[in-house]
Amino acid sequence: MQLSSARPETGQRYAAFSSATLLALLTAVAIYLCWRMAAPFVNAFTWAFALTIACAPLRRWLLARMPPVAATLLIMALVVMVIAAPLMMMLTRLLQESIRAQSLLRSSFGTDEWRNVIESNRWAGSLWAWIDQQLDIGEIGRQAAAMIASWIGPVVARSASAISQTGIALLVFFFFLRDQETILGGVAGMLPLSAAETTALFERVSTAVRTAVYGRVFVGMVQGLLGGVIFALLGLPAPVFWAAIMSLLSVLPMLGAFLVWVPAGFFLLAGGHWIRALILLIWGVGVIHTADNFLYPILAGPRMGLHPLVLFVAFVGGLLAFGPAGLILGPCIVAFAAGLAEIWRRRMAVISDGGN
Repeated sequence: MQLSSARPETGQRYAAFSSATLLALLTAVAIYLCWRMAAPFVNAFTWAFALTIACAPLRRWLLARMPPVAATLLIMALVVMVIAAPLMMMLTRLLQESIRAQSLLRSSFGTDEWRNVIESNRWAGSLWAWIDQQLDIGEIGRQAAAMIASWIGPVVARSASAISQTGIALLVFFFFLRDQETILGGVAGMLPLSAAETTALFERVSTAVRTAVYGRVFVGMVQGLLGGVIFALLGLPAPVFWAAIMSLLSVLPMLGAFLVWVPAGFFLLAGGHWIRALILLIWGVGVIHTADNFLYPILAGPRMGLHPLVLFVAFVGGLLAFGPAGLILGPCIVAFAAGLAEIWRRRMAVISDGGN
């Protein structure tokens, strides 16, 4: 009798295990297929998410004064006028100057004209000759020109894709604004966390996005703009292109726009343009370099509290792994992982206290 009663129980366990295994397999397949469908829109969703976080204070202020749909449409109109339209015009100009800058770099480093100009300078000639012997500046310059040229081709080829991604991002941004509470509630319901843990995790990720958008991307764009303005005023070639390079370098931790304006200042100095070089170096130190220290606390508030090396991996690793969207996804992933680690630490502390 005992054997006969054990067999149905074993069969029930086997059936439950088979059902759970099949459900897990179907769930994995569904998640994979959903990811395959969503992967082409990662950039659009990421920037829509970043804009939603960045516009959260404005959304709260508007919702207290008008219906949700009206507030959403007003924010959309402001974003299109202030960000999307100028960005499209800037990208068009950037692509044009990028092509010119590519040919300029190739022609400059393809001949020894630039070397002769520097070596003819009494002040910098001997110093430059020693540096060139140690580092082979010509070869470094040719490699840099080739690397920049390799970036320009894909950017030009993907310009039409960028325009379509912008349209998709604006559409997603509309739904993120209008249905924000519903989306957050759905995500919170899928997380195996308490309400307090979910709130703390969401706040950490929001802080990471605000830091990335305001503290890195926006401040980096301001620094690039300041650099591009002085390049244009001093008559340096392709100011919009170099402004974009300075913006990108300013976004990345432990790098900065100085990697562009400092060499430009020394090239002007070596070429005998003392006044222009002095103006550029003073502007770089007094305006471009100090913009980060001045604007960051105002726009982003407290920093993320992570080690600079971790931030470097977050931004640069995210950029390499996900492309432009990695500037947002990288810090978000690191912040999410740090939040989960904090949750585990607190839970282990509770278990440890309970054991004592």
